Amino acid sequence: MKILLGTLVLNEMEWLPKLYEQHKDWPELVTWVFVESADIAYARANPEMTTRDGLSVDGTTEFLQELAKKDDRIIHLPYGFSSHRDAAQGKCAARNQYLIIANQVKPDFVYVLDADEFYVKSHQQAINQIVTHSAYKDCTSFTFKQTSIWHPPSIADEYLFKYEVIGGFWAIPHCHMWRYVPGMKYAKNHNHPCDIHDKPLTENMAQCHKKFASYSFIHMACAASLKSRHAKHKYYIERGEGVTDSRGWYVDSRAAFETWKHGDALPGGAQVIYYRGLVPEVFL
Repeated sequence: MKILLGTLVLNEMEWLPKLYEQHKDWPELVTWVFVESADIAYARANPEMTTRDGLSVDGTTEFLQELAKKDDRIIHLPYGFSSHRDAAQGKCAARNQYLIIANQVKPDFVYVLDADEFYVKSHQQAINQIVTHSAYKDCTSFTFKQTSIWHPPSIADEYLFKYEVIGGFWAIPHCHMWRYVPGMKYAKNHNHPCDIHDKPLTENMAQCHKKFASYSFIHMACAASLKSRHAKHKYYIERGEGVTDSRGWYVDSRAAFETWKHGDALPGGAQVIYYRGLVPEVFL
């Protein structure tokens, strides 16, 4: 079995050192591709947050250059600006870069791992076993539970893993695991690749988040720095979310991070509860 990890990055030094340490020993990992890229909409909204080449300004570029020298499984692609005719799908071209490498490596599975997503080590092994189980031999995509740690600026002095946020926007399942298909690509959706004939690989999906709810990736987006979250919030608005589509409540949910304090309600009936799950080893 061969695993390829694909990670899209821009200004990720808040998480990158821990991300690498947590996942460098993922069982059966053969290649980890870091694509460094700024969606052109992000650059318009945050011109001070990108270089003239569409790369990072926080040391991400240099960190990945050095990492690729130390670990021959690491590929760092400084891709630069990415765009699409649909402003909401500007990441497609950038994400296709790790799939181009996948078409050379020919892994059994492509796992998309964003820089603020962490799997505890025991879950890495368990997920490998689940996706290779004979019951899922015809499935081309796999969903697993997302657990969102809640640590906005108002509670910055409290323990990082004290709370999580559930429901509403944070209950939307995410699909990050793909059985490798030759020629797979991101065409019209930067979240879901399709095959060489433009057939979405989500058409035959194993919804493992329902059957294996104890296995999850721990999402740290709502525990990031205020500067990072504010920049990303501006980006989502710039690409038309909540303006050119019906996802205004997505925008409101993300914006709540900046102003929420104990006792405040969250959009969509979401709730903040005590976190009782596992803590990724690098945070212990």
